[in-house]
Amino acid sequence: MRNSVSVLFVLAWVWILAMAPTASRAQSTNEAILAARLDALADGFMRLEQVPGALAVVVSGDTTILRGYGLADINTSRPVSPDETRFEIGSITKLFTWVAVMMLVEEGMIELHDDITAILPEGLVPGETPLTLAQLMSHRPGFEESYAIFDQSISGRPRVEAMFAAAPEQVFPRGEVTSYSNWGVALAGLVVERLSGAPWEVFVETRILGPLGMASTTTGEARRRDGQPDLSQSYRVQGGIAHPAFRIDIGAFAPAGSIASTAADKERFLRFLIGDGALDGVRLLQPETMAAMRTRLFMDRVDAPDMAHGLQSRPVFGTTVFGHGGGLNEFLSMLVFIPKIEAGVFVSQNGGAGASLPLLLPDLILADLAGAAGLDSQEPVPVPIASDVAADVAGFYLTNRRPFSGRAQIFGALRPLSVIALPDGALMIPTNKIPAPSRFEPIGPDLWQNALGDRVAFFRDGAGDVVRMVDGTGAHTYDRAVGLENPVWLYLSFGLAGMFALTTLLGQLWRLGIPGGSGVGTLAAIVLTGAALVFWGFAATVVASVLTALRLGSEYLFDQPQPTLETSFFFADGIVLTAGILVLSMVLVWSVKDWGVLRRIHASAFVFAMLLFGGLLLRWGVAFGGPV
Repeated sequence: MRNSVSVLFVLAWVWILAMAPTASRAQSTNEAILAARLDALADGFMRLEQVPGALAVVVSGDTTILRGYGLADINTSRPVSPDETRFEIGSITKLFTWVAVMMLVEEGMIELHDDITAILPEGLVPGETPLTLAQLMSHRPGFEESYAIFDQSISGRPRVEAMFAAAPEQVFPRGEVTSYSNWGVALAGLVVERLSGAPWEVFVETRILGPLGMASTTTGEARRRDGQPDLSQSYRVQGGIAHPAFRIDIGAFAPAGSIASTAADKERFLRFLIGDGALDGVRLLQPETMAAMRTRLFMDRVDAPDMAHGLQSRPVFGTTVFGHGGGLNEFLSMLVFIPKIEAGVFVSQNGGAGASLPLLLPDLILADLAGAAGLDSQEPVPVPIASDVAADVAGFYLTNRRPFSGRAQIFGALRPLSVIALPDGALMIPTNKIPAPSRFEPIGPDLWQNALGDRVAFFRDGAGDVVRMVDGTGAHTYDRAVGLENPVWLYLSFGLAGMFALTTLLGQLWRLGIPGGSGVGTLAAIVLTGAALVFWGFAATVVASVLTALRLGSEYLFDQPQPTLETSFFFADGIVLTAGILVLSMVLVWSVKDWGVLRRIHASAFVFAMLLFGGLLLRWGVAFGGPV
């Protein structure tokens, strides 16, 4: 209870800071007050969520604030330094890849809407239709998620070989659905290599990092040079204890997320992104190219978040906020900026029990700067029949950033997104920024916004049925889960099969010692008892898998094969086979002369439940789905 009160108190305090009147914001624009606000927010979030160490950068006009908080190494008490400590920035690396792409576009080596399949090795690009850099930059190539990029036995291979080994399937039409793709960005990095004649790492180091004066930034730990700052240790915080994180090197897929940097270097990159393509007299991109990077390549949701030439583009604070987030090896980072007011924020943490520091703090600081500059979000206007529309969009949704084949597709079904409609037309939707679901008010047709300025939008098909949702980041969409595509049915069938498996075992225990019974009846009882034991063997391994995953964190997913997971899959295969045997056993059940009607009906219900559950295990790839 005390922890819950503490969380509510901190969130309330953060809310007061974020929603302070514009007039008071205008009084807080000087560097000292801005720095004090940054320090106070960072201290609050780090204490609340046990963050070992963090980097922070705030840029506002000519003002720059650089901060290092906490420890880079708990064992040695090494402090985080804004100049001398590198943090991995994960997917913020993608922005360097997109800058490289735009440099090649400026040089006339390619156009964003050109088909790139001829540039790449034959057979590498999934699908039969042309693929463009515009689609890759917008995360609309139509690819499923590929966890294989985190497989060290694959990522350590040469880039082309690794790309073939991790290639996903095309599951959506090109350009139609936002489906965040690390593999797609790595593919764009390969295009940079093919066109420039230099490895992606060399291109980024010599043509971006060097000219921008980012001497402390690395494109991968294997390429760290003498004299470059040490990388911070990262931590998985569990039960109040910080454990050194399980680490992976994405190697061949570096263009999607391998860069590590200091706060001082990120300040320079922020100023480059905010500016017109030049920094300290060194020009990488022409002003018109830099402006183009902040425009969208697809215009099907202009009032909702989307991707703009690889940058996340969000309507908020009465303007557009650009940026990108990133997470790898328990590092979690966020970079956001508003070119209109020449302001930006970068925050990164090296672990923690939550993610409020990188996910909430940057927007809170930007809200203050936007208010001081005279920008403010418009008040929501009444939306006709809002309650009816809210009821129409309510339901379960599945992220499109998931595998659509094989056993790994179950990971996408483990946490369906629940959209709840309220009587007044508002929606309750979970976000990654705060622990509890957030209230979203209707602000337009199929468009909702919460108090933090985050927007969600819903899309309809030709018949007017809601089929998809875009979240507040602009980088992810969710398909509506209808019918048996809704994983809730998998969970319900698990419960149903579990109930009959339990009562079957209890019935057999109750009948122990009771004499009599035919040989056919005994055989039928043995088959049913065996099926019940197979089910509970599966249930036990699922519980073991969940407990192990909670203990290991991301290591559970990235360090495969996991024995508990493999055992769960083994028993899932067994359930499907057992379900087939149970169907055949119905001949025995209904031919036993000394069984009552209720016992036969119970046995038939158990068979039906196992058959349904086994079928859904096949549907979600848990059974006979191949390797993860």
